[in-house]
Amino acid sequence: MHVIEQCGGIQVKEITKFTCTRSFSFACSWCPVIAMNSIRLSALQMLLVFSGAWASHAASDDGSISFNRDVRPILAETCFHCHGPDEEGREADLRLDEESSASEDRGGYQAIRPGDLKASEAWSRIISDDDDRLMPPPESHLFLNKKQKAVLKQWIIEGAQYEGHWAFTPPQSPDVPSVQGMNSRYASWGRNEIDSFVLAGLLKAGASPSAEADPRTLIRRLTFDLTGLPPTLEETRRFIDNYETHGESAYQEAVRRLIRSPHFGERMTVPWLDQARYADTNGYSIDGGRDMWLWRDWVIQAYNDNMPFDQFLREQLAGDLIPDATDAQLIATGFNRNHMITHEGGTIPEENLTNYAADRVKTTSEVFLGLTFGCAQCHDHKYDPISQKEYYEFFAFFNELDDRGLDGNAGRNAMPQMSASTVMARDELKSVNAELAAARIELSNTTNGFDDWVADERSREQLRGKQFRHVDAELLDASAPNRPGPYEFDSDGTVSLSAPSKGLAGFSHSIQLRQGDQQASETISGISIEFDPQPVPGAAGKDTQESTEPVLSLTPFPDGVPKITAVLVSANNQPTDQVDYHGQCKFVSATASTSADSHVAPSVLDERNVHWWQPSEKEKKQCLTLTFGQPVDPAKTPFLSVLIFFGQNKSLPFRWRVRPFTGHDPQSKWDDAIAAALLKDQTQWTEDSREQLLAVFRQTAPSLSLLRTQISNLEERQNILTNKHSTMVMNTSSKPRETFVLNRGQYDAPTIRVTPRTPRVLPPLRVRRNGARTTDGDKDQRETQATRLDLAEWLTDPNHPLTARVAVNRIWALFFETGIVSTSADFGSQGEYPSHPDLLDYLATRFVSHGWNQKELIQMIVSSATYRQQSVTTAEQLAVDPGNRLLGRGPRFRLPAEFIRDQVLAVSGLLVPRVGGPSVHPYQPHGLWKEISHFGSTPATKQVFVQDHGEKLYRRSLYTIVKRTSPHPAMAAFDAPNREMCVVDRSKTNTPLQALVTLNDPQFAEAARVFASSILQEHSTHDERSRIEWAFESISSRPPTDSEITMIAQFLDAERARFQKSPIDAERVIAIGEYPVTYDIDPVEQAAWTQIATLLLNLSEVLTRQ
Repeated sequence: MHVIEQCGGIQVKEITKFTCTRSFSFACSWCPVIAMNSIRLSALQMLLVFSGAWASHAASDDGSISFNRDVRPILAETCFHCHGPDEEGREADLRLDEESSASEDRGGYQAIRPGDLKASEAWSRIISDDDDRLMPPPESHLFLNKKQKAVLKQWIIEGAQYEGHWAFTPPQSPDVPSVQGMNSRYASWGRNEIDSFVLAGLLKAGASPSAEADPRTLIRRLTFDLTGLPPTLEETRRFIDNYETHGESAYQEAVRRLIRSPHFGERMTVPWLDQARYADTNGYSIDGGRDMWLWRDWVIQAYNDNMPFDQFLREQLAGDLIPDATDAQLIATGFNRNHMITHEGGTIPEENLTNYAADRVKTTSEVFLGLTFGCAQCHDHKYDPISQKEYYEFFAFFNELDDRGLDGNAGRNAMPQMSASTVMARDELKSVNAELAAARIELSNTTNGFDDWVADERSREQLRGKQFRHVDAELLDASAPNRPGPYEFDSDGTVSLSAPSKGLAGFSHSIQLRQGDQQASETISGISIEFDPQPVPGAAGKDTQESTEPVLSLTPFPDGVPKITAVLVSANNQPTDQVDYHGQCKFVSATASTSADSHVAPSVLDERNVHWWQPSEKEKKQCLTLTFGQPVDPAKTPFLSVLIFFGQNKSLPFRWRVRPFTGHDPQSKWDDAIAAALLKDQTQWTEDSREQLLAVFRQTAPSLSLLRTQISNLEERQNILTNKHSTMVMNTSSKPRETFVLNRGQYDAPTIRVTPRTPRVLPPLRVRRNGARTTDGDKDQRETQATRLDLAEWLTDPNHPLTARVAVNRIWALFFETGIVSTSADFGSQGEYPSHPDLLDYLATRFVSHGWNQKELIQMIVSSATYRQQSVTTAEQLAVDPGNRLLGRGPRFRLPAEFIRDQVLAVSGLLVPRVGGPSVHPYQPHGLWKEISHFGSTPATKQVFVQDHGEKLYRRSLYTIVKRTSPHPAMAAFDAPNREMCVVDRSKTNTPLQALVTLNDPQFAEAARVFASSILQEHSTHDERSRIEWAFESISSRPPTDSEITMIAQFLDAERARFQKSPIDAERVIAIGEYPVTYDIDPVEQAAWTQIATLLLNLSEVLTRQ
């Protein structure tokens, strides 16, 4: 079989004769093919780590020395820390980043004397054998290698010419290199101006471009790059036919089709979410929920609408300050509200506000300027000409928000926030309404399973109330961790609060189900808690008369009556006082002895803690009965965890007793008419009775749960598209905070006051005043404070040296893995010099002159011959340019985390292509959030993971909920960031966890099973070879070779034989996931083909963008 590897743009092919016979869905160790591949990958990666830096210099070395290209990186790495822009940290008052300081007379000597090595003190120290004179000093652990010394030596000899940092000089459109006079072999190679720049660089380095990739590779590359999804088999074959017939016009039609796709916006949004640190929770320790998906919708729609980048920037930085701002422009400002927020007790509001503003500075500077402003928060920047004072002047733009230092509690958005409708095009609403109407009609007409449901419910009604009694249990532990106080508990279940308590939010209990020394044997139907409303001090629970009914009884609280907001219970196989939300016992009924108006017993079933039960009586014993929907079997789960939420802020002494009960709820879960009809024979029903029972059946029968889930999801989607929702936005306080330079960055150490301003090394800021704009430093500006809108206008000025370069570089990196400047977040002194500086400036100036048109730029990039090159690496290319910085071949890299998961959903047919909306909760391992959630958490606060069902399991991965303290493990395994801070370039790792995800994750295993079903159903009349060919090409976009077909067939035979010997294993394989199992297919055959699907989905070429 062809095993194709990738590493740093290198593609290696080899024939590996290996047949895997392991069960991929349940493999706990690596498939040997993957293991061997990974070892080879690691070796290649090590090679590239050591050769990458050399390649960069070698590629641009033309015999002369350029300060920006060759010298500045060396000085920045080894000298600027002590002899750079940071005034306080500067040694010997020497700046090597400025020519005037480096060459000034220092009493008979100069650090650098142009053209004279012997008279250059810096050079004599660089080559000194005396550790006391050597530079860099040994204790710095920095050193200059031979090549770096040779560069500095040649530079000084050539006259030590300094240059202004290239990134701080406005780009000028260079002449496009002429192909005339170049190697005639490549005269017709190029397709647009990009290729002229690239070809000139290749030929100058003695290299050459690669041939164009084959049509199958091109359409797969284009489709992933422009939509984040694989092409369908039909799309691949159609493109191949069209390309062979119509050539370039077919290629351009494919590009236009993909750029017009609504999935284009989703694909472009994924990296923007990283940069904007989008998440669905606030971060920090509590990490409660927030709602910012309206902003994500805005980004998707902006990309699909081809919003000009200058407008895209302006509305996100200052949409609220645009005259007559629309709701959409206000939503856009959520860009700078995506930072982490806390409401934790013990934190200092002023310090939190400082951290929030600092985060906005870091994000804005890295995303739009490609500069590391954050390095100047505590002192002058060590490497770039940004002083600490300039940092806080920039900080002042983001320190005028009307936000709070402690906010975002209980899943509510922090202020400022607004309610608005999604900006998504409403075209979907019509189809949603139609789907919803059809599903409701289907549900209202179905009778399938009705007789079985009636029989089950009649049996329950006949048992109701029989053999009802309490079950002995031992209270192992009781606690209120968030509100410690004077409480005691006895093993019989009595808990006593002996003194007043402030803010008793809730109490947790750990209960063991037992009868004497024996474990309880009868199923548990519910819980009760008994309490004397007027306890005698010191005698809590000793003389309480046992109740004959399960009740919750509480003593009067300060406001006269108890308030219970929620009761949560889980059954466990180990003792714990923490409720397991994955094993939570659902209640089917809640009744009470009395209830106040609007505070009825069923209120406790709402876990959002916004409603509560409150009895109408103030002094008498109060009763609340809660019954489980499914009985608990003590043989399987002999422990209960019970969590009670109280609604009081203050509590007087009281006591209660927790007790489980067995038997059946004496009160029917149905009203009298339904209960009576269930107990009758169907022949005795009236027509009304039958219709009433059918209505109840359709709303409650487990067999119809998937259809009801579909209706619920569609109703929610309808609500998303039609109603208003909360989102956080930017604004300016009526009394803006003053900004000061903070000594060492400490929030409580202000020094001088500053106002909003931009760094002096960049063009002057112009401030809007009475409709006109004044220049930085003018008297009019000093009288008018700059705003974020002024900052946005400054950033999008056509002459700004950074904004267009940074934006173009990021877009370029989407298609070549690495930007023209590889350090996408750092265009400063420590950033890499551009591999193709003229190309970068050409694209940047063209980007601006073409109206900041992102789609037009992207179409130009993917239309180039440079982009279309094959990614196979030759030995010559590996020797000359191992990192592919010359762009002599197509890049090859592993797909991003989201695309890997989306691919398996797409090829299996499970993908739900809806665009936009709130985040969803697909499969993930149980218990992850529990480990980091606070006591008393509920699902509504996004501290408790509650898995979604139905179509929400199959949405694209950019909609998967991002919890900062516990990101989705499948996404994290493939290097998706946790979004705690701005991430411009994701790290790329190669670990065993990745193989374990693609082999064992339920999402992947389920997709493989569904794909296998389609193989068998849609190709039932085909022979085995045809099925293998169809499956292989559907997944990889290419037909398999004869040897590959043979190996796959052998693997299929082995898996088929294994499952025939163990049918239970086959049943387990096809049971993974919630998508309905196709039971009319032989389980053994379905399981065997599921393994084939898993194998194909794990091929390196499938997980790799080639």
